[in-house]
Amino acid sequence: MIKALHSLPQRRERLRRLAASLHRGNTREVHLLDDLLRDAEVVTSCNDEELKDLILVVKHHRPDLALNLLTHVRAPKERISLGNCLAAIWSRIDINAAWKAITASSLPESERLALRSAMV
Repeated sequence: MIKALHSLPQRRERLRRLAASLHRGNTREVHLLDDLLRDAEVVTSCNDEELKDLILVVKHHRPDLALNLLTHVRAPKERISLGNCLAAIWSRIDINAAWKAITASSLPESERLALRSAMV
């Protein structure tokens, strides 16, 4: 795993570079998102602004991982705003998968209900 080989700053930089590459349209390394975003230490070390930027890039490639990132955003107002953005994308992709992911997420119940209603 990546964690054993690199320090936290190196893993954060790798995630930042991957996000920048995805933002430019390079999708060859989208498979690396799984490992990098499963690294709780990297994700929790990000502030809300960094998480927002990451969500806005990841949502186009892996909406399921974007929802996972959303659970780490600390400010409820920001979570709701980003959640509505994700709901709009997911409603065009696969609403059933989105509902399952939202139900399984660790978001507060009121925010899960708001996301579901935003998708309809």
